[in-house]
Formats: sequence, C-alpha cells, structure tokens
Amino acid sequence: MKSIRRSHIVVVADSNRGHDLTARLRRMDVAQVTAVKDLEEARRLCRVGNADACLVAIDLTAPDDRPTAESDAPGLFRGIPALIVAPVVTPHLRRMARRCGYRAAVSATIPPRLLYRRLGAVLQGRRGVRRFQRSTAGMQRVVASNPSAFDKPTLH
Repeated sequence: MKSIRRSHIVVVADSNRGHDLTARLRRMDVAQVTAVKDLEEARRLCRVGNADACLVAIDLTAPDDRPTAESDAPGLFRGIPALIVAPVVTPHLRRMARRCGYRAAVSATIPPRLLYRRLGAVLQGRRGVRRFQRSTAGMQRVVASNPSAFDKPTLH
C-alpha cells in the first residue's frame, strides 16, 4: 500500500519489544519511523502534526495488569490513530484501549503481513475522515420540501 510507504509512524518504545517493533516497521518500508521514550513526547509530535499514526508498545508481566498506557491515546484530539501493541491481548486490554481512544490492541507476535494490513486499515480510516471533511466543506445542504418524493415506490 502506498499510504504506508509515505507515512510517518511514531512508536512509543521504552523496552526491547518496542525496539523490535521499530525495526520491523523499518523493514516494511515505512517512510519514516520515529521511536520516542514516553507518551508526552509522542503527544508533542502529534500536536505539531508530524505523525500519521502512533504505536504504543507496552510490556505486561501478567495478562490483566494495569498497563502504563492507561491514559488517552497520544493523538486522540488531533485525529491521529493509535494502536496498543502488547505481548498478550486480553478482552480487558481491548476494552481499556477503546475507552482511552486507541483504535485497537494488537499482539506483539502478530505476523508482519497482518501488522502491515492493520496499519493500512488504520491509515485508511484517517484518510477517509479527511476526505469527508474536505468534500462537505464547500457544499450546501439541500432539503426537499416533500421528503417522501425520494422514497422508493411501494409495489403491491
């Protein structure tokens, strides 16, 4: 997908697993991958508008521990999608990710092909929002005087 090859992905990586994820992304021919140490630095990059997506790599020792990412997603209020990458993805982690504004929680052992597809889907969602806002910016809303005129005729 060309959108991934031209994108800038920010990876919050404070462990070896995060550095492995950064290396995997670089092997996938992503145009620019930036590894940062904490969420605040990722939020700063998202505020400036230098990121297309964020990946937050967390390290869990037990499946239902409280992850360190129990805060809002880095680009939540700027429309930049974010994913949580964890060693074990549980229903609790997925609920927490959605509650905090992440698009999804994915396993750290996800095959490269599926990670590529997941990133492509996340970036497509962002581009669709931008396209919708751009297309409705100059259009006026037309309201029909008789709304039933546009209904399908009833066949008897």
